[in-house]
Amino acid sequence: MNLSQLRVFLVVAEHLNLSHAAETLGLTQPALSRLMARLQNDLDVQLYVRKGRGIALTEAGNVLRRRSEDVVERLDETIALVSDMRAGVTGHVALGVGPAFLSITADAIGALEVSQPRIRYTIREGTTQELFEWVKIREIDFALLGWIQPEADEAGFDAALNWKRLLVDDLVIVTREDHPLQKATPKALSDLAAYRWVFPRTSTKLSRELHRRFRNAGLPPPSASVLTSSLFATLAILRRTDHMALMTRSSLSDQDMPGICALDQPWMELRREAFLVTLRGMQLPAPVAALIEKIRRLL
Repeated sequence: MNLSQLRVFLVVAEHLNLSHAAETLGLTQPALSRLMARLQNDLDVQLYVRKGRGIALTEAGNVLRRRSEDVVERLDETIALVSDMRAGVTGHVALGVGPAFLSITADAIGALEVSQPRIRYTIREGTTQELFEWVKIREIDFALLGWIQPEADEAGFDAALNWKRLLVDDLVIVTREDHPLQKATPKALSDLAAYRWVFPRTSTKLSRELHRRFRNAGLPPPSASVLTSSLFATLAILRRTDHMALMTRSSLSDQDMPGICALDQPWMELRREAFLVTLRGMQLPAPVAALIEKIRRLL
């Protein structure tokens, strides 16, 4: 078995259809079938079975797929790093971010490239738990993520990780400026019950906390009829409908959002904290520390 066979197998495992995989690889289906037969003979194990018009991986096939993905990814990263060294790249930064921090991360990278243009970046987006795990196994140098109070106060922070609070920001309910609730200021959470929400697609902390607030007030859960991580889509929906969304007060003031206003909501305080998460005891390389400093200044 060699690396080329693993790469071919991963394409087959992705498509679960030999014809489609062969087309992707630029091979004929008989040629691909021969390659797969040779791989199975080399390993002396069946990797897949026929299923309808496609195939299904066996238990051994699933194990090989998972392990091969790790091997190929690490090898590709190693090749890229060696290539960077030859090209004069001075460092590599691997980071994980929550959806809310993608824009500020891009701004920080742009600012750092002015003085250090030869750094290579790997950015991974994932759930909070995925980011934690990637930091612990050193897949990424650090994670930047948001936490919703009171979750931040109640969370059992992992002892293997180092947490630094970078920012505490108010979360506000936003609507279009001529929304009915902007004309008749809501006096309580119950006044929001008739309206629907736009929630981030890849985050559950906001919706979970809002559900908790509604439940404690004896109200049915908020209706999230639109799920999107796109700020553009969120603003477009808010401007054209009676939907509501949650945003940080700083983003509302920093971004150009004509026609969008925050509700007056003294009856509901909600805050988001921004945390930098690193592996406890780990010495951060200079390029990583430089990017973190740029992010701090932008927050």
